[in-house]
Amino acid sequence: MADDPAPKPSHTVADHVLGLDLAHAHDGYADHDHDFPDELPLTENPIWIADHVTLTTVGIDIGSSGTQVIFSRINLRRLGEDLSSRYVVTSRETLFQSAVALTPYRSEAHIDEAGLGAIIDDAYNAAGVDPAGIDTGAVILTGEALRRENAQAIAAIVAEKGGDFVCVTAGHHMESMLAAYGSGAATLSNSTDRRIRRSRASPP
Repeated sequence: MADDPAPKPSHTVADHVLGLDLAHAHDGYADHDHDFPDELPLTENPIWIADHVTLTTVGIDIGSSGTQVIFSRINLRRLGEDLSSRYVVTSRETLFQSAVALTPYRSEAHIDEAGLGAIIDDAYNAAGVDPAGIDTGAVILTGEALRRENAQAIAAIVAEKGGDFVCVTAGHHMESMLAAYGSGAATLSNSTDRRIRRSRASPP
């Protein structure tokens, strides 16, 4: 081998395209193109729009003693790198949270559906949200709201307000799970990789 080999000739990327024009664009109608215009903002890119979804949601918690309505905006992103159609929540913003109102009753055990509807209407008006602008939502029923007669009346009220809702009946086990998530115990357990136990009061 020579001590001073000759330097390699310089070349460019064009030497590797084998004569193909990779920068061309189609005029008029074509069934494909190779890129989006450089001046197109990222948020207007059709591929970006399909992978990033923003939803306006409402959550309605109806219990034996209290009712509350919360409006939120959630951002979702598709797991495109995994060739998946599944979306994950990347951020959540609370738009409006109503005060806890006393759940109205028309008898000792039956919820007043008209009064409940008024509470929900007041929350929409205070938030400045039109029912048509709600993309999805959830209604959680606990306690006396779980009674068959109450659940049917509440379902009718929610259907009247419009929108696509998920209605969940929460028994004791589900209420405990919701408490664990709401208190942050589930997040703490996941981040520290350990079991979180309920602290017991020390004996007197």
